[in-house]
Amino acid sequence: MSFPTNGGWQFRQPQTGWVNPAAMISESASIDAIRKHRLANPAITAKHNLSTDPVQIGKELVAFQQARGALPPEQMSPSFFARSRSSLPAPVLGVAAGIKRAAQGTAVLLDWLASGGNPVAQELAEKRAAICVACPKNVEGAWYVTAPAELLKSAIQGWQEFKGSDFAFETAQGDKLKSCDVCKCLMRLKSFTPLKHILEKSKPEILAAFPPNCWVARKDQ
Repeated sequence: MSFPTNGGWQFRQPQTGWVNPAAMISESASIDAIRKHRLANPAITAKHNLSTDPVQIGKELVAFQQARGALPPEQMSPSFFARSRSSLPAPVLGVAAGIKRAAQGTAVLLDWLASGGNPVAQELAEKRAAICVACPKNVEGAWYVTAPAELLKSAIQGWQEFKGSDFAFETAQGDKLKSCDVCKCLMRLKSFTPLKHILEKSKPEILAAFPPNCWVARKDQ
């Protein structure tokens, strides 16, 4: 593949305003930079369905150059980036799927907080929390699940400052509430999230995976 004219491998992520700092290095470095930026912004990545697959990012990068006239339309991504995802080891694919779900779950909660964050009644949150604690899907989160915790903590603090409230999103279950192995959400916060918001913002495949006794699956108000 030829090197793009007029500024190299330029790329701008419109949702964040980020500009590729590796534009003048190489295509592979640019793909890696784009991928790292998206992984560092899981909520935005999930909300806008941005790919973190190097193959797809490579296609987007080439298309960006073509759109600005820096590459001819017939240019294709190098075969190096055309490797099938199916050739990757199963553990790698499993972690990738987990990261994708964790990003989507975090985005649901952040979107709720950003839209006003009005919690359900304490009584309902307690009822939900009791169901979650007894559920086998209530597990210790992997690093890609617990990593967004600081982001959520900051969002809660911002919500409290905006509302002038010391509401702590706590139930009697305390630390026994961990993360959901289905949606990868931190259940301490999701227990207080209105069901309508969860149903509207969660992907169909995630909603379909909740066990029958889950309060989300039962649409328990």
